[in-house]
Amino acid sequence: MSIFKKTLVFSFIAGLCVSTIFAEPDPNFHIYLLFGQSNMAGPCNNQNATAQARDPQPADCDTTSRIKVLAWGDCNATSYPCGFQLNRRYDQWYTAFPPYHNCHEGIGPADYFGKTLLDSIRQDITIGFVPCALSGQKIEVFMKGMNAPIDDHTRPTNGGTKISSGGYEWMVKRAKIAQQSGVIKGILLHQGEANSGEKDAWVNKVKSIVADLKNDLSLGDIPFIAGELIQDPAADQGAKQLNPYVNKLPNEIPNCGVASSQGFKLRPGDTWRLHFACDGVREFGRRYAMEFLRLADTILVPRRIDSTRVIYPSIEKYQKIMNSTEGVVHIYTLDGHLLHSFKKTSVQNAMASVKAKGVFLVSRKLENGKSIITPFVRQ
Repeated sequence: MSIFKKTLVFSFIAGLCVSTIFAEPDPNFHIYLLFGQSNMAGPCNNQNATAQARDPQPADCDTTSRIKVLAWGDCNATSYPCGFQLNRRYDQWYTAFPPYHNCHEGIGPADYFGKTLLDSIRQDITIGFVPCALSGQKIEVFMKGMNAPIDDHTRPTNGGTKISSGGYEWMVKRAKIAQQSGVIKGILLHQGEANSGEKDAWVNKVKSIVADLKNDLSLGDIPFIAGELIQDPAADQGAKQLNPYVNKLPNEIPNCGVASSQGFKLRPGDTWRLHFACDGVREFGRRYAMEFLRLADTILVPRRIDSTRVIYPSIEKYQKIMNSTEGVVHIYTLDGHLLHSFKKTSVQNAMASVKAKGVFLVSRKLENGKSIITPFVRQ
């Protein structure tokens, strides 16, 4: 069963600012920095989506005090489809629900990234998001010292002031505010539609941004996850031409993963022919989470299971464990709790025994005697 519980009094809880102030950064408050364009900001159920593209699901509006968001800007709107009154003030922490970014945005990958993590990681960990995506903007907006202008339609508001340029400096300032409360554990990017013809030049720009962020925020080599652009044949074909270069990033950036967009459909009626449909947005968040967990600090995964050292995140190929013959199979939660143990069964049957949603580990001894462990998602 999901740990998420629907908030019964939506408008009341939605308007409450998270008032807890930590004297020191809480090591169990894990923060994720988000940046990029509209596919990160929230293309699902946003105000630009056509009626045929809107696909509200009950899980979209689940809220929990264990997921927080640092307000992207001032916003007094009512969110769609949840009907929450936002009442958010720039750079303040709030219980998270969509939109995480601009008032008119919808559900983005971060929504289901957070849901996937929270169904899997330790119960004492809280997740926080620092949303910094700017719809329609080139990667140069996020480069240090460029002071590139931000288009008026996507400028964050702070009282009567709009952030009109200097996207990198704005992002770092927000990240430092977040670091007063917790610890930044990862960086998520979805961008490239506005730079789709640049190829290696785009790779170098992203590499520069990530290096500057890690240096200026003293982040070490925390995971950096990028996402592929849309591949649907009905979409703008220029966008997907950048994907081979998105997949070059792990060769250029330490501790980097790429979330695949394979199989995701174009949003119905999307005049830009660039935005993911809602099913893809939700699954994208799960794929970002899986890539993050593959690279994450071992504090998020068990160090030992039954005296066998966990080889995750340096896991064997997933298909190898799926193709193994029947034998002893164990299923664990990410914190090392044994859920099920089978003396003789297939991995597929063992995985089918898991009814709860989330990320789990399956342990299997191969014919050569080597025990391997790999994660899987139950949706």
